[in-house]
Amino acid sequence: TFPYFQNMIRPPFWIPLLLFVLTGVLIYLGSKLIKNHEAVTLIGGIFIAIAIQILFQQIYKYPMDVLIKSNDDTSFYTVASQYSPFDILSHYQTLAPTFIGHARSNMPGKIFFFQFLSLFTSSPQVMGYLIIAISTFGGLLLYGISKRLFQDKTVALYAFVLYTLLPCKQDFFPILNTVTPVFILLSLYLLIVYLDSKNMLYLILLGITLYVLVLFDPSPLVTGILFVGIILFDLIQKKISIKNLIAIIGIPVLSFAAIYLLFYVIFSFNLWQSLHFVFLDASDFNVRANRRYTLWLRENVKEFFYGAGLPVMMIFIYSIFTFLSQVKEEIKNISHWAVENIYLVSLTLTFLIVLFLGINRGEVTRLWIYLAVFFQIPVAVFMAKKVKSNTLFFIVAGTLIVQNIISLMTVGFIIP
Repeated sequence: TFPYFQNMIRPPFWIPLLLFVLTGVLIYLGSKLIKNHEAVTLIGGIFIAIAIQILFQQIYKYPMDVLIKSNDDTSFYTVASQYSPFDILSHYQTLAPTFIGHARSNMPGKIFFFQFLSLFTSSPQVMGYLIIAISTFGGLLLYGISKRLFQDKTVALYAFVLYTLLPCKQDFFPILNTVTPVFILLSLYLLIVYLDSKNMLYLILLGITLYVLVLFDPSPLVTGILFVGIILFDLIQKKISIKNLIAIIGIPVLSFAAIYLLFYVIFSFNLWQSLHFVFLDASDFNVRANRRYTLWLRENVKEFFYGAGLPVMMIFIYSIFTFLSQVKEEIKNISHWAVENIYLVSLTLTFLIVLFLGINRGEVTRLWIYLAVFFQIPVAVFMAKKVKSNTLFFIVAGTLIVQNIISLMTVGFIIP
């Protein structure tokens, strides 16, 4: 469980007020400008989104530099300062068991990430701001994915806003699980761009991106079900051929294998062995911590539904039941399904598989941030295509702001 703070610190009144104002600007002004001034709107939106998330962090009891330097919360910063990237890659199997804290039970990519940040600054607090900025880039990718899937800029903008306000992300800045979604969103974006353009370069980049994802955090690979759903939709709609399908499978695999061999030859780094070590450590942890499988089937659902955003999950559940009420008719005409239904079914299946695998038992507010990101899209579709009201969407966004403020004021998600 996450403990409550004994002494709750109330933020100055201007912080919640500014959060509502900035979010209102994103929604009301953004929805007017996005259709004809997309680039300017997105550039401005990125700066507003970063400002919103930094404001949220002013509410939390502990500053980001303290959390980054804490070996209890994230030891990647400490390990990154002790070893060079070459040493870690060349001797990972030997060094990993000696690492402290989370660095021992994670892939080395998160250590490399802090070494990358150190190229720009030596200040842990500035690193925290950079983590927020890089994580916010995932919002741009979610915008691009939503726009291409649903051919609607308002849907895409709403998805961007929901990503910015995602509670589990705000609760765990500057922990690097907040950056994990960027890699899987980039992979999905590259796939969708290929489906539109048929340019093989995007499939080559997809293979490379997937290698970097596994190096950083392999957990999001399970969202491959979403990838499959989107590919099947295009195949049914005859937007791609069997030849394209072979390319979609073959080229990323070859690209991934090429990077795998490159790292193995140059650094003697075996990605598969590292992945196996991390998986065994996670399994052993569940045994050591006595985290029983059946108990966490229930508790993970409750925690995830809160972390993904209460209004978001309410709307998602409503969408699922609406779909199920029509499933008898829908099942007869799968070839005529809208992309919204394909996405909804694929996402639900992904969630159930992640849940019943039982690898993560507890702490899913942090561990499933990458999954919560994808739940924002059906809500954006519902609000933009069915509700069609900026004011009602602002109420949804405002509810998320209130949830974030209350959570950050009262709950010790990260305690140094």
